[in-house]
Amino acid sequence: MKKDIYIKLQRLFLLTLPVLFFACSNSTGKKDDSNGLFTGIPDTTNMFEVANFLEDDQVEAIINEHTTTLSGKERKKGIVPVPQPTDDFRRVNLDNIYWRGVQIPDCDFRGASIRSADCNEGNFEHSDFRVADIRWTFFDNSNLKNCDFKQAKLFHVHVTDAVLDSTDFRGANMFGMEGHRASLRDCNFSGALMKDSEFLDADFTGSKIVKTKLFRAVLVGAKLDSVDFSYSDFTGAGLEKATFINSRLLYANMQGTHLQGADFTGADLKGVNFFGAEFESTIFDGAKNIPESIKEMIVDGKITGVAFKGENKD
Repeated sequence: MKKDIYIKLQRLFLLTLPVLFFACSNSTGKKDDSNGLFTGIPDTTNMFEVANFLEDDQVEAIINEHTTTLSGKERKKGIVPVPQPTDDFRRVNLDNIYWRGVQIPDCDFRGASIRSADCNEGNFEHSDFRVADIRWTFFDNSNLKNCDFKQAKLFHVHVTDAVLDSTDFRGANMFGMEGHRASLRDCNFSGALMKDSEFLDADFTGSKIVKTKLFRAVLVGAKLDSVDFSYSDFTGAGLEKATFINSRLLYANMQGTHLQGADFTGADLKGVNFFGAEFESTIFDGAKNIPESIKEMIVDGKITGVAFKGENKD
């Protein structure tokens, strides 16, 4: 009798073991999407202030922070006419400089003024441009991978056909920045100002663009896949034929956007406000948490028309 009870209990334990394992595996690491690309709610605390709002002492603290080259060596003071890799150009006036085609990776440009300069076709990989003033400068066809542009002034900077993968733009003022066909994969734009910027056919795959201001940004044909756009504001943006495949847009503001031909396949649209957005064969196939305000407009996985309802955020 006791043996029969033991066998029954053993069988019951074996049957419930997979359920217990599944429950435990799902209780660790809070996730917000079924794709597993994004873990937890995005942190919007302690974000970098936009460049224009920094106090002088904050700027000085950033410039004076001790850093070394990638190999751990001290930098040598740069000579403007003959720049060399790893040079120190902190606070240097480089306005209107002609540096077309220079090969100077791993340089320090913190606090430098590089306005209206020609830096096309150059190699600046791994360089530090924090709090630099780089307005109206051209970096077309340049290598700017793994650079640090945190809290830099990039007003109307041109980076068309440039490669900027894994670069940090947090808190940067990117007003009017232009980068057609640029590669911006795995970058961080969180808290940046990207108002009136133009990145036609650019590739932002895997980037983090949380709580970013993209008012009237033109991202026509851009690849915006697997990107975290949580809390970002796209008011009036041109997003025709842009793809948001498997991206997260928690509580993003899409009011008045132009979404003709855009693709939201597999995207998480929880709390997105699409009021006034324009659709034409816009794909929502497989999208998650589609707002009730537009769900009724979906026909065969697509929407054509204008959204006349906003989203009530829960």
